[in-house]
Amino acid sequence: MKIAQADMPVNTLSIKIADIIVRVDCVIEFERFNDFGFYGNFVVKDGSFYHCRLQHTIGPPPELVLNKEPFYTQNWQLATAGAKKVLRVGPEPKKGKADNVVIFNHDYRKGIMYQKSVFELFRRFIDQFLIINLLSQNNGFLLHASGVVWEGRGICFAGLSGTGKSTLLDLFKDEVAGDCLLNDDRLALRSNGNKWRVFGTPWYGESRVSSSAGAVLSVIFFIRHSKHNYIRKLSASEICPQLMVLTLLPLWDEEAASRVLSTFEDLISNIPIFELGFLPGKSAVNLIKNTV
Repeated sequence: MKIAQADMPVNTLSIKIADIIVRVDCVIEFERFNDFGFYGNFVVKDGSFYHCRLQHTIGPPPELVLNKEPFYTQNWQLATAGAKKVLRVGPEPKKGKADNVVIFNHDYRKGIMYQKSVFELFRRFIDQFLIINLLSQNNGFLLHASGVVWEGRGICFAGLSGTGKSTLLDLFKDEVAGDCLLNDDRLALRSNGNKWRVFGTPWYGESRVSSSAGAVLSVIFFIRHSKHNYIRKLSASEICPQLMVLTLLPLWDEEAASRVLSTFEDLISNIPIFELGFLPGKSAVNLIKNTV
């Protein structure tokens, strides 16, 4: 697959999320894309090593013969063309043209991004889609959670919208440095074979908090608002259904989803996981600290 256009100068951007590096080669200056500033401290200077290398181009994608049973959602579709994976971002084909098309090789290690015009590089979706796939190959996954690093220990507050992820992050703002507030909505969890680590991601929620930092994962709390503060140790049978709901599983790829699910057993065996009911306030923070 061709990566660079030899007759034009190429700009290079490398983004590191959860120790996964995605490199993009583009003849357009990256500052022209509206989402360039979104990645902030996730941008790294050294582009010599990467897990995926993408070529960006303005123009229509080539005509490909796609399989007849693509993975459909309202805003994007995934199909195969031979050994290639074709990601189409935009309305269903019968409802309009795609804004972006990315043609990946079979393992998402290389790809070409086709875009109609200079707007947003990743549309705040292509990057997540790619990281979800690459994490599944590297003992990891994305989780709906906020997180902090307190005294070198990674703390994860997992829950759906409205359960208090941003609230708990706000309670820790006076307890840790700014870059120790990892994210208020989505975290990356990875095992290196010996220890689990938690990382911030750029995909923040209402609080707009994100950090590229990471730490050894010490504890996970499944959170909920309550009339009083309490912590309850959860059994494996209670944990698994909640992980299934809160993990961003690569449901478009049966093997990738199976790899992620297989990591749950190791996570449950090695990381303390609790239910946390809380009232916003200092007493909730103290309870969390005493548990960690």
